[in-house]
Amino acid sequence: MRKILLILMVLAVAACGSGPQTGEVSPLYRTVSSRAVALMHFGNCSDALSLLLDSASVFRTLDYGHLSDNEAILSYDFSATLIPLLAIDAGKASDDTSAQAAGLLQRASAAGFKTYYTGRQIPKRAAVLLSRSQASIDEAVQHINSGSSILDAPGFSDALRLSDGSEGAVFLKNGAARRWIPAGLLKKEVGRTELAKFVAGAAHWTVLDFNSYSSEGISVKFMDDGDGACLSHLFAVMQAGESRLADAIPDGCSFALDLPLADWKKYCEAFEECLDVRAALSKYKGRLAGLRKKCGKNPRTWAEELNPKEIALIRWNGGEVLLLRPARKPKASGTAQNPFPGYIPSLFGGAFAIADDSFVSVCGEWLLFGSQDAVEWYCEAEKVKFLQGFSRNSKYLVWTKDLSMQADNKNIQLNVN
Repeated sequence: MRKILLILMVLAVAACGSGPQTGEVSPLYRTVSSRAVALMHFGNCSDALSLLLDSASVFRTLDYGHLSDNEAILSYDFSATLIPLLAIDAGKASDDTSAQAAGLLQRASAAGFKTYYTGRQIPKRAAVLLSRSQASIDEAVQHINSGSSILDAPGFSDALRLSDGSEGAVFLKNGAARRWIPAGLLKKEVGRTELAKFVAGAAHWTVLDFNSYSSEGISVKFMDDGDGACLSHLFAVMQAGESRLADAIPDGCSFALDLPLADWKKYCEAFEECLDVRAALSKYKGRLAGLRKKCGKNPRTWAEELNPKEIALIRWNGGEVLLLRPARKPKASGTAQNPFPGYIPSLFGGAFAIADDSFVSVCGEWLLFGSQDAVEWYCEAEKVKFLQGFSRNSKYLVWTKDLSMQADNKNIQLNVN
C-alpha cells in the first residue's frame, strides 16, 4: 500500500516518457525559485502526474490537452506547507499564447488554479505555470523577471551535472530536509528531528536518477563540496566490506541498518576527520573519555580487542538490538549485563544509538546488545532470508518494508515498494 510520502511522490519521475533533454540545461529550470527544496524534472507530464500523491495530486484533475506529453518540472518552495508549482513546456517562446497553452490556461483558471504564461521571459521555450497559490506564482515570476532561479542556488548546478538518468531525475536539498521529509517516514524507527538532522548532514543535494519506469533500481547520488564535512564523503572514501546480515534477520523485523567494515580503524579515522571539519571532534573525544572513566576501558581498546567486521541495528515492533560481528566468532554464553554500554554509537555514529543496550549475549557469530527482553527475543526468534537478494559486498544497507537503499563500491541504489 502506497504511503503518502514525498519520497514516493517524487517517484512520478519513473513514469516519464521521452525524458528530459540532455546536453543542455532545460529552460524550464528558469521557472524554479532559488529557494526550492525539492524538484522533479520529467519528460512526459501526463504519465508522471498520474502517479503523484498528496498535495501534488491536485494537478491530476486538469485536462492538459496537447501539452500532456510535454516536459515538466514540479517544484516545492521553502515553505511549511510545501505548495507545489508545476511548469510545463508550452513550445516555442512567443509573446502571445498559442491555442494549446491558452486552452490549458483557461481550463486551469476555471478549476481554481493560479496560472501564468512566460512568453519570451525564459530562453527558447515558453512555459505554463500552475499552482493553487498565487504567492507561489508571484514568486516564480519575480525570479524569472530578475533572471535568478534554482540554477543560482548553492551547489545545485553541481548536483545537476551529476544527474544522468535517461528517464528523469529528482533533486532534494538536504539542508532543508525538515521541510520535505514526510511526517510518517521511518516514524517507528527514528524521530523526525533526528532523521532530518542526519539527512542534512549527509550531503548538500541528493539526486535520484531514473533509467526505467520502475521504482526499483533508482540510482542515488550525493553532492557535497568535498571538504569532508558530509557523511557522503565519509562513505565515498571507504571500501565496501562483507555483509552477513541476511542470515541474521529475525522474522518480524521492520528496520535494518547494516555497516560492513572492511577496516574499522580506517572508518573511525575518516569519521573523526568528518567530525573535525564540523568542529565536533572535541565533543566526540570527550564522550569516549567519559565512557572510559565510567566503564574502565577505552572504547578504541574495546574495539581493538573485538576487531569488528560488521555492525547492524535491527528493530521490530516493540524491540531493538545492536549486532556486532567480531573477527573471531565469540564463545556462546547466556544473557548478561553489558559492561560497555554506549560504546558502539559513540565510536561508529549516533545512527546506532538505541534506548537500552544494558545487556549482551551471543547468537551465532554475532554479539547482541539491547534490553534483556530484546536480546532474549532475538536469540529465540526464527531467522528469515528476505535480505538475501542484496549484495554481500556493501558499504551500508538501510532496509524497511517500504524502501531500501544499499551502497557498494560503485553505486547506490534505492528500491521503493
